[in-house]
Amino acid sequence: MQISVIIPVYNAEKYVRQAVESALSQPEVGEVILIEDASSDKSFKVCQELANEYSLVKLFCHSDQKNHGASASRNVGIQKANCDYIAFLDADDFYLPGRFESACEQLTKYPEIDGVYEAVGTYFEDENSKNTWISIGRDDNKLTTISETINPELLFETLLLNKEVGWFHANGLLVRKTIFNLTGYFDENLEFSEDIVMWFKMAAVGKLVPGSLDVPVAMRRVHSHNHVTRFHEKLVYYSNLPRWETLFIWGYKNRLEPRKLALLFSQYADSLTNQSLGGKTDLIHKIFYKLHKFIVMMLLIIKYPKLIKLARYFYSFTERNLIKKSMKLLWN
Repeated sequence: MQISVIIPVYNAEKYVRQAVESALSQPEVGEVILIEDASSDKSFKVCQELANEYSLVKLFCHSDQKNHGASASRNVGIQKANCDYIAFLDADDFYLPGRFESACEQLTKYPEIDGVYEAVGTYFEDENSKNTWISIGRDDNKLTTISETINPELLFETLLLNKEVGWFHANGLLVRKTIFNLTGYFDENLEFSEDIVMWFKMAAVGKLVPGSLDVPVAMRRVHSHNHVTRFHEKLVYYSNLPRWETLFIWGYKNRLEPRKLALLFSQYADSLTNQSLGGKTDLIHKIFYKLHKFIVMMLLIIKYPKLIKLARYFYSFTERNLIKKSMKLLWN
C-alpha cells in the first residue's frame, strides 16, 4: 500500500520542513505533494529545497500563481496524486511515528471500507498560544477524536445529531482515493469549515471506520497564526449557515439517501431560522421559534419541491438516542 500525502502550504516557512519529513519517515508514503498557495513569506523557497532534496516530494502551484485557499490546494493535490490512498497534513502540523500502521492494516483487511479516522493531539508552540486556545473555549491538551466506537452506517447521523461524541481532524484521516468520486472535491467557495463539510460528505456516502481513538497519530500545532485562533468569531458563524447550506444543496443535487437528506434539511432550516432571528433564540418563546421554523421549511419546500417526497421519512428518524420521532428533530 502506498499513500499520497497532500500538504497545502501557505506562510508556513517555519514548519513545512518538519511536516514533510514527518510524512517521509512513514514507510507507507509513496509521495508527498506540496501545493504552495502564493505565500508571502519564504515558504516557496523552502518547498523548492525539499523537492530538490527528496525524490518523493513533488511541488505544485496554482496555474495563475495566486492564493486560492486550502480547499483549492487540496483539490489540486487530489488531482495530482498517483497513489490509491490519500492522507492530508497541514503544513504547520506533523505526523507521529507509526502514523499509518493501524489504518493501513484495516484498509488492507477490509476492502469494503473507504477510510479510517484516528486521534490527533495538540502541540502548543508557546504559552500565549495555549492561553488563546483556552480563551476561545478549547481545552488544553485535548485530543481531537471520536469518543466512542460508531457503526459506519450511523456515523453521519451521529456526528450530525450528537455534539458530545467528538470529531476527527484532517491529519488523522486516511481514505481511498475513490471516495472522491462519491463526494466530489472540497468546496472552494467556503472560507471556513470546508474540511468539516467534506468529512460529513464522506460519512454520508462512504464507509469510515475508527482506528486509534485514544492515542494520537499526528499533532496539530497551535500558534498565533492559526485560523482557529485568528478568526474565531468568523468560525462561529461559518460553523452554522454556510456549512449546512452547502451540505444540503450538495445532498439535494446528488440525490442523497432520503433519510440523510431530511436530516440536512432540518439542520439547514434551523440555521436559516437562527439567522433570521438574529441569533437571539434564547430570548424568543419556543412556540414562536417553532412557528418561524415551520415558515422557513415551507419556503424551502417551495424552492426545492422534491423535498415533498421526504415527508414520510420525518416519522422514522430518531434524535440523540435514535428513538425519538422526527418531529422532535424538526421542532426542538
